[in-house]
Amino acid sequence: MTSIQSPRVILNARVPMRDGVHLATTVVLPEGNGPFPVVFVRTPYNRVPFAGFVSPEWTARGMAFVVQDCRGRYGSEGEFYPWLPDRNDGLDTLDWIAKQEWCNGRIGMFGDSYLGGVQSAVAAPGHPALCVLNPRFVTADIGHCFQRDGVFTLALVFSWLCLEVGERSSLANLLPLFDVPQLMRHLPVETLDEAIGEGVLQPYRDFVQHETGDEYWQPMNFRPSLSEATAPMLFTGGWYDYYAGGAARDFEAACATSDRALAAKHRLLIGPWTHGISPTSQLGDVDFGATSHQEDDATERWLDCLLRDGEPQEFQKAPVRLFVMGENVWRDEWEWPLKRAQNQAYFLHANGQLNREAPGDETPDEYVYDPANPVPTYGGNHSVGPYNPGLYEHALPGPLDQKRTEARDDVLIYSSDVLQEDLEVTGYIQLKLFAASSAPDTDWVGRLCDVDSDGCSINIAEGVLRARFRDLKNGQQLIEPNRVYEYSLDLQATSNVFKRGHRVRLQITSSNFPLWDRNLNMGAPIAGGTEFQSAQQTIHHDAAYPSHLILPVIPRRN
Repeated sequence: MTSIQSPRVILNARVPMRDGVHLATTVVLPEGNGPFPVVFVRTPYNRVPFAGFVSPEWTARGMAFVVQDCRGRYGSEGEFYPWLPDRNDGLDTLDWIAKQEWCNGRIGMFGDSYLGGVQSAVAAPGHPALCVLNPRFVTADIGHCFQRDGVFTLALVFSWLCLEVGERSSLANLLPLFDVPQLMRHLPVETLDEAIGEGVLQPYRDFVQHETGDEYWQPMNFRPSLSEATAPMLFTGGWYDYYAGGAARDFEAACATSDRALAAKHRLLIGPWTHGISPTSQLGDVDFGATSHQEDDATERWLDCLLRDGEPQEFQKAPVRLFVMGENVWRDEWEWPLKRAQNQAYFLHANGQLNREAPGDETPDEYVYDPANPVPTYGGNHSVGPYNPGLYEHALPGPLDQKRTEARDDVLIYSSDVLQEDLEVTGYIQLKLFAASSAPDTDWVGRLCDVDSDGCSINIAEGVLRARFRDLKNGQQLIEPNRVYEYSLDLQATSNVFKRGHRVRLQITSSNFPLWDRNLNMGAPIAGGTEFQSAQQTIHHDAAYPSHLILPVIPRRN
């Protein structure tokens, strides 16, 4: 093969797809003679500045850097529609790269959010030249990003589809001129694109109209195919992102492969981050300390290792590395979920108590949920970040003192006694709730908090369930008003040590807005509802209806 004299930049290669569409692609080659290992990124956010900003990191390592505009974005032909064309487009581009004289036949991919999802799309069937993947801050189950357990992820979908990648994405600069809280209350939800001046934006309409469990989402759910992945994958997540639980489940799915040698090569890394690696140790109201930056360069080390014929054990011996909050340390584990975890039930009681004792004869708690006055999003595990102009301040992510939320009449709190010893919770968290509502449909929100000796209540993990989606195996079903039902809420995953002298706290309410759309309590589909009513909510905790939190407790070593 003829050696390649470098450096060289191919600014606008036109890569042909199988349907004749050409995708704009920039190639940056390192100094020296080729061929080179290749780092490949696909983005809907403009390849040109991305190439200029990111490529020096890789060319300095002697690697070619290739970045491509996704179909219908910036320099690429075709029509942009999220996710659906990304498997074929990614595979076609991998074919093209592998045939170039500057490629040595070893290609790796990395990227956050959408840039991570396109990797899950090509992980299976994979490609002979694709040697390593690093999807970050995303989940392969795309539908769960936008329709989560029955609710519509309003703030994310609106800010992303209508402002970041909408046909008039420059409107994002005008958002601060709007009364944003009032704008987000616009009904029906499906016409919010028109309310912001986009006109009808079909992907947004589709994301609103196709609810949890709809077959529409199946072609965008890449998780089932991860067991057929052909290359080692490093799944990177943040405890305060929207996808920590999803990344962990993706890792489990990939490790379910029949190829046990490949299963042993997959890695999981979850740190104290929101939707991206935090630039400082301070996140919200918590400083996670200097060691929180220990894995900031994990992507570079991972790709550098595997693109040079290294093994995952050289990057990280154990398959799992977690940042344990509270203790603020990184810890290696050999499986996920942890086999030594003990699922312990913490029961809700009268007078706001939370403990290990099963309840007896107790009076239920009540509150009124009014869709006209929803509980505001304040902190949390989500991906509405500072790149969402004008909306960020109305949907802050991360760990924040929950005093103002807990002061509301429509938020119930249940707290443990002061802990006499450290309590570690690492794994998936569930809430079993026995509840009744005066409405034919409503929402239930649960939030786990860590309360210190000064009363500062820091949110740890949260989840939601729309009542009519409580049993999707039997389809959507409205509820009978004032009848008690059992609900199982997925509060996703965490790793946190509740320190001695702290308390474990659970919040229960019915809204978290604008992160999640408001349930109007009428039983109507999300997209077109305009009428709403208040709902009288009743939380039961007695011998017949023992509402409880299930925590994966890790025995502490003495």
